[in-house]
Amino acid sequence: MSDRLLETLQERFGHAAFRGPQRAICEHLLAGGDAFVVMATGDGKSLCYQLPALLREGLTLVVSPLIALMEDQVLALRARGIAASCVHSLLERGEREARLLAAERGELRLLYCTPERFRVPGFLDRMRALRIALLAIDEAHCLSQWGHDFRPDYRNLGSVRAALGHPPTIALTATATPAVQADVRQALGIANAPLWHCGVERKNLFLAVREVNDREAKLARVLEIVERVGGPGIVYFALIKELAAVETELRKRGYDPLIYHGDLSASERKEQQARYIAADDALILATNAFGMGVDKPDIRFIVHGQMPRTLEAYSQEIGRAGRDGRPALCELLYFAEDLSVQREFTEWANPSAEFMARVVAVLEDLGERALAFDVDALRDKLLVKNRRDGRIDTCLRLLRTAGCFEGEFGRGSFRWLRSPGPAEIAAWLPDDKRERDLSALLTLLRWCQGEDCRKRALHAYFGFADDFPTGCLCCDRELTSEAWLDAALPPASRVPIPRHEPRLGSAAAADAPLQRGDWLDVQGHGLCAVVRVHRTTRGVMVDLERARDLQALSFPLGRLRWRKVES
Repeated sequence: MSDRLLETLQERFGHAAFRGPQRAICEHLLAGGDAFVVMATGDGKSLCYQLPALLREGLTLVVSPLIALMEDQVLALRARGIAASCVHSLLERGEREARLLAAERGELRLLYCTPERFRVPGFLDRMRALRIALLAIDEAHCLSQWGHDFRPDYRNLGSVRAALGHPPTIALTATATPAVQADVRQALGIANAPLWHCGVERKNLFLAVREVNDREAKLARVLEIVERVGGPGIVYFALIKELAAVETELRKRGYDPLIYHGDLSASERKEQQARYIAADDALILATNAFGMGVDKPDIRFIVHGQMPRTLEAYSQEIGRAGRDGRPALCELLYFAEDLSVQREFTEWANPSAEFMARVVAVLEDLGERALAFDVDALRDKLLVKNRRDGRIDTCLRLLRTAGCFEGEFGRGSFRWLRSPGPAEIAAWLPDDKRERDLSALLTLLRWCQGEDCRKRALHAYFGFADDFPTGCLCCDRELTSEAWLDAALPPASRVPIPRHEPRLGSAAAADAPLQRGDWLDVQGHGLCAVVRVHRTTRGVMVDLERARDLQALSFPLGRLRWRKVES
């Protein structure tokens, strides 16, 4: 079997040899065992189930958290001639059905879906009839309320696995503490699955924390890194307004960074990500919404312009740097005031069950008024003082992922489907979750301020207290960032100034009567959101996103028949 594994690895994936424990994991799965894999981002987790999928009879079902991530993996597999597909909510019903029929005819080796798909009537029954040969659960930490990215529908995968007849199962993640590992095992029913934990150490990454006293010092350090290292690089922010402020200052200095955050439309985010992946020296300013599924091996620096909330999130984000094996700088800019931002986020992430019940009561009572209702109206009803309070957003996210509603506020598509009971709400919001989240934030703060080797401390946090060499020379407790850069990376020959179309609101589009975020009733297309207005040789163009199917459209403004819809 080992020879067959190696031959398939070389022929279908183009790799000369296995990396780390990949071979052992594949052999274990092919023998019918379960596996728990904790492997650093970029170290080849996906191969651990993709390769066995080609050598087992039957279909491998892969549960993944993001539609974009699934589609990227399916495209990559198809490019290698591997029969793979995915089903998700953004597909037309006919296309979803065609893909499921292909699976039922035995034409696919791998089928990807989100955990929410199992709530769709009939889907689990169809998967059960297929006799799934292997179940792969990616980003398995999402099962655990102890983890940093809990999703309620992931928690149901234990019962899904049982309904499928307990097929061989592999759970994969890059970030799982011992407590999270135990919780995932219990939830999935794989208590005896062997653990392959590759640690979090990557010798080519230099970890540093630099304390700054004000935002000007923060900006100055970002500029120093950009000019010294070049790119590609990512600067992460917790707040969109902080990101926007840095973007403005960079543009004043002649830089033209890409941006990625939740206030951009889906098509605009997709465009920014594609530009970043294609460029060889790009700089992108992003919130933590950016990164998952970004397969770019040559990222030379990752700067945290604001501190993340947990060491798990930090580890996952720096894991995107230096996947080509070359040196990469990872520097967190610690500004004391940013701690209050994450403290506030932690409070918002933990609304009380009573607050959730109030949100549910308002949504239940909307009826036909839901078509004209939006999130601001919901805030008006529930919030007295702080309109920035993010508890409503947390409640809506939990309600959406639990299938309590579908569609979007303010777009005429919101529809209430069901009301959760008290026990379900209590399962989403356990009494001790707030304390655990605050403890995780405190652990990150102590790591930032601690005197120990950063890599040793990180290694210990993930359960490897006695398995890390001394004298790593890859963190700022033993070497300054500047000394490491002088030894590891030559000075940049180019700084990242990617050129792209003028942004909305620029002089090139100043004569346009529209701006990003406007809603239009467009003849022949219905309700559309304005994504971008820009000038080309054809005149002023308007890029739109059609509300009913999120299809991207582009028209010369003068030839478009539209009516602005006032919000």
